[in-house]
Amino acid sequence: MAKAQIIVTSCSRRSLEIEQLKGFLQGNDYSLASDDWNVDPDADLILLSTCGFTQAAEDFGFETLRRVSATKKPDARIIFGGCIPKINPTRVALEFGGPTFSPQSYADLDEILGTKRRFEEFQRPNTFSGNGAFSLLIDTRKAIEILKTFDGSLSGLGYISRRLDNGVRRRLIRSKFANLNDPHTFYIQIQEGCSMRCSYCAIKTAVGPLRSRPMDTILGQFSAGLDQGYQHIQLMGDNAGGYGLDIGTNLGRLLEQILDVDREFVLELTDINPVYLHLIFEPVIKLCEQRKISRLYIPIQSASRRLLKLMGRDCDLGQVKQMLTEIKKVASSGFKMGTSIIAGFPSESIDELNETIQFCNDVGFDWVWCHSFSARPETPAAVLPGQIPTDQILRRAQEVKSRLGSKALVTTADDSEGSRTCQG
Repeated sequence: MAKAQIIVTSCSRRSLEIEQLKGFLQGNDYSLASDDWNVDPDADLILLSTCGFTQAAEDFGFETLRRVSATKKPDARIIFGGCIPKINPTRVALEFGGPTFSPQSYADLDEILGTKRRFEEFQRPNTFSGNGAFSLLIDTRKAIEILKTFDGSLSGLGYISRRLDNGVRRRLIRSKFANLNDPHTFYIQIQEGCSMRCSYCAIKTAVGPLRSRPMDTILGQFSAGLDQGYQHIQLMGDNAGGYGLDIGTNLGRLLEQILDVDREFVLELTDINPVYLHLIFEPVIKLCEQRKISRLYIPIQSASRRLLKLMGRDCDLGQVKQMLTEIKKVASSGFKMGTSIIAGFPSESIDELNETIQFCNDVGFDWVWCHSFSARPETPAAVLPGQIPTDQILRRAQEVKSRLGSKALVTTADDSEGSRTCQG
């Protein structure tokens, strides 16, 4: 039996797809390596799932490719996947040149591998097969690898300290706050692709347009999860807040149907663009009153309306702030709310950065992903006037961390130094 391994540098949005990929490989008579980081010396096939959200994430993906190529057994085959092949195909062709797949083209693996059973025959699961102890072991191994890069200099020590600190913070956010990849939670992917046109984002190139699942299918999975004994259920997607807009409905209507389910459960909502918050506000308030919602992730990116217009995310921030404050007030003490922001977006002023920091303080987010702006290929933001030097962007990100860190768990990404995206 041939052995396959999936090496992961991609974000949590790809997690259920990777679980489906595991089923596909096992269903085609591959045994699977359990480690998703350290190269298995016995692996005959290695699939790499990458992230292209920032330049740093892309660089990290290629750094991982080089590591895999250098440490695999000589005849092991590599397939390069994730978001990078669609976002930067030119670089992939230059530095890899082999077979690739993306979030829209997992079915290409049927032909690449010559499998008897097709990828579409395997359902996307709702749970994760891993366990926390093994995940902690992998994180420990990653930390050891980071420590090995120490060159003895003071700047090197600072770099390693930031990498390790961000690693700890990422793990805490993923497990304690955002509840990602938890074996005790039932995850339902309600949509794929994106309905937005954010000027800085290249991910839509990889994930494609909005594709919502039928509401009856989602409600059926919701009931199935409860029947299996799960009480924590998370609705997730590439742009979950835009759910239903392509099929004549919206996320608020789905939540109204869920409110009618007369059973014990706790709901978690992730990736709700503030543009869509008004669609779900009333059912979320009702869920809060019933103590049936525990987490909400709503990436604001900036509190400057001028910048939001440049980002393609314009919305009434006063209304957004009022709604988020009301949700926090009505929710139970265990409720957690998170966000993400971008430091150093083109033409961002210090006053606008302060405005964003103040917004986060006023709302009282429990966790904050702070991304350093990264000009991605073919995005409108990459050619906007007022591009900010990298060193200034990193200083702004550290300013966010220092000023919000006493009230929220904040992590940053050192884009200029090759660190992975903070969601990874």
